[in-house]
Formats: sequence, C-alpha cells, structure tokens
Amino acid sequence: MRCIWKLGFILFYCLLGGVFGSRLFAQTLRYSVELLGMHTGDMVLKKELDGQGVLRFSMNTSADVNYLFGRTTASFDSDIRFKQGRIFFAQAKNVRDGKKGRFSIMRCSAEGCEVETDRGKAKIAAAPTWCIARLFFEEPIHQTEVYSEDWGQNLVLKKVGPGRYQVSIPGDKPNEYRYESGRMVELITHTSIGKARVILNK
Repeated sequence: MRCIWKLGFILFYCLLGGVFGSRLFAQTLRYSVELLGMHTGDMVLKKELDGQGVLRFSMNTSADVNYLFGRTTASFDSDIRFKQGRIFFAQAKNVRDGKKGRFSIMRCSAEGCEVETDRGKAKIAAAPTWCIARLFFEEPIHQTEVYSEDWGQNLVLKKVGPGRYQVSIPGDKPNEYRYESGRMVELITHTSIGKARVILNK
C-alpha cells in the first residue's frame, strides 16, 4: 500500500513538473500610451524565468493614431533572453503602417556579441547585463549603460534626479524614465508628431 502511495506521489510530482516546471516565475506589466494628450495604444511587458535558468523579457506595443494630417499605426515587439546575468539573445522589430522599419537581432557567446540591424552588422565586446525592457521592472540604480533592443546597440543611461533616469537616443532627445518606490511609472519619449507618455496601469 505504501509503495502504491509513493508511486502515485511520484507520478503526480512528475505531472506537475511537466506542466509547471518550464516556467518558475512570471510577471506582467501593462502600460497605456498617450500621444497629443490622447490614449493611442497599449504596452504589455512580460518577465519570465524558466527551469533552465533563462530569464526572458518581452515587450509588445501597439498604437493607432489619428491626427490633423492623417492616421498612422505602429507596433513594436521585442524578445530578450538572459542567462547567468547576461544577455545571450535579443531581437526586436518595428512595423509602421504595415511596413517593417527598424529591427535588430543579437546573439552572444563567450567571444562577444554579433548584432544585425537594418543599418548593417556590428559587434559588442561583452554581453550586456541590462536592456530597455528590464528598465520597466527594475530601477537601474547603479547602471550607466543599457542595451537597446530597438536600436541594437548600447546607449548611455544617467540619473537626472530622484527616481528619474535618461537614456540617450541616436539623433533625438533622450527618453526619460520615472520611478516611484522602485516601480517604473512613466516613460516620456518623442515621436515625429509629438511627445508621448507611457503610463503604468495601476
């Protein structure tokens, strides 16, 4: 009888392992996107840790904007994977009005990272430890650089006030991230038709 009980427990444990073992932790954040004072889209970010020690961040943003001179739709998707505290794979793509725009793919090894973007290929000497998506989940208190999955390169990050950080953007104004109690509650960024705000849904 005891053997049957033990066998049943082992089978139940294995079943649970098959169902839940692949994902040990998951967290989802949802933000609203405002442009020109209007709600124009939504942003969803996920943070997941699996049983193989892979920490994965993903971001999906969609926007539909009607403005004085017409209408535009845009989307952004990214997938970044860490192991032992460093990125080993990252990819991102932008689509605007149905046409593919900026994209990047990065693959890292012990020798460094190979990056391919719509602007060409590049190398990064060492695998980054931070990415843009991670900024939404953690305040970058001691960080001075962050990998942009959108641009496919490292960008300068600096603290500009209590709970406020700026990330440099190539050829544009910096993005600003604002934190309250360690949570990223607002992102201010810039588009071709005006300033946009990304606000945490509480």
